[in-house]
Amino acid sequence: MGTLFTLLKSAPLLLPSLAWVLGLSLACLDVFSWFYMPLLLPLLWWWRQTWLYFLLAGFVFGVSSLAWQTSQLEVDNSWFNQKINIQATIDDVRQTAQYTRLKLDHIQRDDGQVLNAKINVYVYHHGQTLLPDMDIKLRVKLHQPRNKKNPTYFDYEQYLFHQGVALVGSVSGKVEIINHHISWLEQGRQKIRHVLTRLDDDQQGILLALLLADRSRIPLGIDDAFAASGATHLLAISGLHMGLVAGWGFILAWWLITRRESWIVRFPVRTFALTAGMLLAFVYALLAGFPIPAQRAFLMLLAAVLAWSLRATLMPLNTMFAALMLITLIDPASVLSVSLWLSFTATSALLIWAGRQPKVESMYAKAWMWLKGMFWVSIIASLATLPLIGYVFERLPAWSLLANTLLVPLYAFWVLPLALLGEFFALWGGSSWAVHIFEWSGWGISWGNQVLLWIHTLPAGSLWLRGVLPWLYVLFAVFLLLSGSFWYQSKRWMSASILLISLGLYAVVMLGEAEVKQAQLYVWDVGQGASSLLVLPDFKLLIDVSGKRGSKFNGGTIAAQNMRHLGWLHADAVLLSHAQSDHAGGIKRLLASLNGVHELWLADVPKNHAYFAEVMNKMPVRWLKKGDNFDIKGKNHVKVLWPPQGYAPRNNNNTSLVLEITLITGQKLLFAGDMEAPVEWEILNDIQPVDVMLMPHHGSKTSSTPAFVDKVQPKIVIAQTGYKNHYGFPKAEVVKRYQNRGANIINTADGAVHIVFKGDGVSFNKKW
Repeated sequence: MGTLFTLLKSAPLLLPSLAWVLGLSLACLDVFSWFYMPLLLPLLWWWRQTWLYFLLAGFVFGVSSLAWQTSQLEVDNSWFNQKINIQATIDDVRQTAQYTRLKLDHIQRDDGQVLNAKINVYVYHHGQTLLPDMDIKLRVKLHQPRNKKNPTYFDYEQYLFHQGVALVGSVSGKVEIINHHISWLEQGRQKIRHVLTRLDDDQQGILLALLLADRSRIPLGIDDAFAASGATHLLAISGLHMGLVAGWGFILAWWLITRRESWIVRFPVRTFALTAGMLLAFVYALLAGFPIPAQRAFLMLLAAVLAWSLRATLMPLNTMFAALMLITLIDPASVLSVSLWLSFTATSALLIWAGRQPKVESMYAKAWMWLKGMFWVSIIASLATLPLIGYVFERLPAWSLLANTLLVPLYAFWVLPLALLGEFFALWGGSSWAVHIFEWSGWGISWGNQVLLWIHTLPAGSLWLRGVLPWLYVLFAVFLLLSGSFWYQSKRWMSASILLISLGLYAVVMLGEAEVKQAQLYVWDVGQGASSLLVLPDFKLLIDVSGKRGSKFNGGTIAAQNMRHLGWLHADAVLLSHAQSDHAGGIKRLLASLNGVHELWLADVPKNHAYFAEVMNKMPVRWLKKGDNFDIKGKNHVKVLWPPQGYAPRNNNNTSLVLEITLITGQKLLFAGDMEAPVEWEILNDIQPVDVMLMPHHGSKTSSTPAFVDKVQPKIVIAQTGYKNHYGFPKAEVVKRYQNRGANIINTADGAVHIVFKGDGVSFNKKW
């Protein structure tokens, strides 16, 4: 690695910039305290290393920025947990099939109180046209954002905090528009949206993402195929797209200037073309609303252009490190941004590679070098970002090279140029021309989608990784760096050998599953819904996955994330108690988020045959009915208590699959779905005392009758409810009923539950 270390050492801003970033990270992650500052000061005085001062400066700046932002987002209790009337300006609109999300700014309550922060509110089932810049009046009920407490989770609170959003909530009634005026930029965006409505859904969704940074309309199947193949960067206004737009602007400006010899002599052609390209990239990002990732990508592109332009006098990597410090100075929260680090890593790797390319004079040689470069860009960017992608997204894009080799040129030479041309005509009134040009661009999108969907069906076309073992990602990154160093020294065979060995070991370890030594039950915090996992030494049974059908993030996503974090990548069976979204709506997201589900368990009732028709085609189904008995791996016994075959009551809750599972260690578990009092009376003679059970119907008064509770005599009862849910589940009288029989009540609203079954009893743990 000597040559690469020499290269890095030639960038004097390397250590200062990394120390600055480390200081900011310590402040933002809250892992460093002012208590340790007196210990650092003597170290600074004794060692007097420049990079230590940068670390201290980064930490102090990060803490100060964090304190200021926190003060801006402070909200008193009068703003939430009650319905209030407000007036606000729409800052952003995101529309899906289930809801419209409004980000609101300049918020004033009807009593004159003003909120400095922004809020996110959700509008359901409305037919109004709501656009950014509109002033509106509405009635809302707000609450503070809250993370679900599971073994792993998306930090929703931090995500909103860095967007300046203090509260979230829902809208009651109709929104009153009091000012229809919208900016000229928004008018332009609406023209583009209007023209795109004439295209197919998949084409429209991707063009909205490419031109307006709106990914909400991309069909889930297409979105999954992009993610699995490592091509999801093509859907974001990232450094790649900024670079492509700037590149096309550069080529166009170069071509125009070189049409006349006098211009070639009079103007600095290269500088003029580079400036034109950057201006075009700026306008492109501006039309998209200049979202934060686009801002960072633009600054990183600007740094790359400067680095390349000044490469004769300044080390390109040095310029990149300076840009990194500038970006994090302007936006301290960006130090935790995945998009920033992906852009920085990929751009830095490409600059190092580009610096080793020979100079050629022939136009044919330049053209061949350009085409060859597109291929190498895909390889280098994919490999350089693989450890970060694996750590953050927990995916192994096995066919990334194939997908990017096919799609990057397609998007670079066909889809994006035509999309930009269509955008130009849409903005300047040529809507009929814009439609045709967008259709041509859409043809390329459709072809690319077919390729991705085909790749998605290949062996290893969708691989998820274990969400633990962070040290392995660091080790893998070191081996990639070592491989790159040998390649940089033209030791190709050594480089390729190290790369292949490290990739193989990485895949083997990250695709292996954690060993299970004793039976365990996990009950997830999925909000007002149900999802749990019974883990046996040789069998994993997932019970229910809640969520709105068609949503991207729901109980199915949460269950899969938790399983991967704990080291399990597949489920042997999924039990869906009945056909309702709070128990089964997340099944499609679950299937898309694991490496496999071997079997589906369903009650053999008419409602299920219709509701699960689409899912049933994807895996074997075990149809269960009252009276069925079978063993899991010959060790743990399953007894089906309800429902009878063909049962079709008016109340769908009473079709819930009710199972009693007896473990090899002797403990009994009861899973009862949403069964209500009539079913409890029907199974009363068949039920036995149990050790652990999930509270029927989330603790509703329609279930858990006194006679039923007396008969089951549970030791541990788990209520699956949402935090401060508006149903008031679990009902106080139901909780008291179980407590009077000596049961220990646990509520997932307080966090996920972990229960371990041992030969001598049951223990539970709520550490999340």
